[in-house]
Amino acid sequence: MSDRVRLTQGASPVEHKDAGRRREILRAATKLFAEQGYRETNLNQIAVELGFRRQAVYHYFPAKDEILYELIAQAGEAMLSSSQPIFDADLPADRALAEIVRNHVKVVLTQPDTFRVQFRELDKLSGDRAEALQKGMFGYVQRVAAVIEAGQRDGLFFPARPVTHALLIVGMCNSTTEWYDPDRGGDSIDELAEQAAHIAISGLHFHPK
Repeated sequence: MSDRVRLTQGASPVEHKDAGRRREILRAATKLFAEQGYRETNLNQIAVELGFRRQAVYHYFPAKDEILYELIAQAGEAMLSSSQPIFDADLPADRALAEIVRNHVKVVLTQPDTFRVQFRELDKLSGDRAEALQKGMFGYVQRVAAVIEAGQRDGLFFPARPVTHALLIVGMCNSTTEWYDPDRGGDSIDELAEQAAHIAISGLHFHPK
């Protein structure tokens, strides 16, 4: 049994309640940050959204930037943890990249508000925490670039700077949060993820003359 499981099972009712309250606050803050922007949102508005007093929010997050940091960190963790098995698998580079793209689109569109906030508001943070988040995000890009570089070595992808292609592909996936609306009909998230993977692989495939 892992330490994480033991900690969860051994948590007191108070600890469970605290964790639940933090999640509620993060959900409400994410909604408001996505709708009206980080700068235009204050702790009192978050409290009103939840039906709490401001002091209740302040108890868990003494400053607004702590909320922003935590929700962006959680978004990054969701992406990294979901993609880790793909990076660890011994797959041909084109298949691995297709799986990475499918996963990326599905993750960001499962939590679109969270990722919109990450993309739009990261620059509102400063100091060590901002640097750590940026390092983590670029670390993911570098891992995608490593897959592309492996595909170039194997003759699957045309030669070019791998990190540039990785940034283009990640940017394509991220941009779906700005325009995709499941309520308008059209493609499902799975269908969109499949199309994004096809575009990425087709665009990189090497076709010698």
